[in-house]
Amino acid sequence: MLNQPVPRRSFLTRLAAATAAIGAAFGGTAVLPSAAAAAASPFPADEMDNWFAGMKGTYKSFYDCAAQSSAHDGVMFARNLIKFSAEKLGTKDADNSVVVCFRHFATPFGYTDAMWAKYPQLATMLGINDPKTKAPATRNWLLHDLVEGEAGANLPGLTSHGVQYAICGAATAHFAKALAGKTGDMKKIESDLSANLIPGARMAPAGVVAVQRAQKAGFAYTHAG
Repeated sequence: MLNQPVPRRSFLTRLAAATAAIGAAFGGTAVLPSAAAAAASPFPADEMDNWFAGMKGTYKSFYDCAAQSSAHDGVMFARNLIKFSAEKLGTKDADNSVVVCFRHFATPFGYTDAMWAKYPQLATMLGINDPKTKAPATRNWLLHDLVEGEAGANLPGLTSHGVQYAICGAATAHFAKALAGKTGDMKKIESDLSANLIPGARMAPAGVVAVQRAQKAGFAYTHAG
């Protein structure tokens, strides 16, 4: 069974003990600029612009996962695009440039198993249960299990088709603050999380920055939740 959303009020109540107003600090849902606004963007080309510009597929897609319960939807959407475009339209992997973004409460799905095991509080704070054990996850289950049992519907399946991932740096910093508490080393934890991302992942300054830069680069946007 897939994870169920955790009511925002109860989540913030639990998390408040670790870091004040963490939900507000994460920011709201991104609103994409219009194509004209993106074309007139004052931002100069930088490393993130270059990352998106380097994806040469004709069909560019960006799947935005913000809720902790939405990561599997983003994975399934990306898998369906690849599978059915190939089967029905004859596209090849090289024709697609696909990015799945894990931001806000979905950010931990951008970390390796080692980080989930080392910092089990992540799953506890966010109410993320392992579909197999039904207990708070101590692994990134999307690295192992298939969403809805569908072939190719997990992170390795997507990566094998060239899918890349944008991970929220702002959320990572705030999770590090929560994990550190009053006595821990926030910067050390943040560095630890940032150094242990899933294959094909890139840390964005913030997930909403990745959303904006993807739109600027001509990626079609899909809200996964």
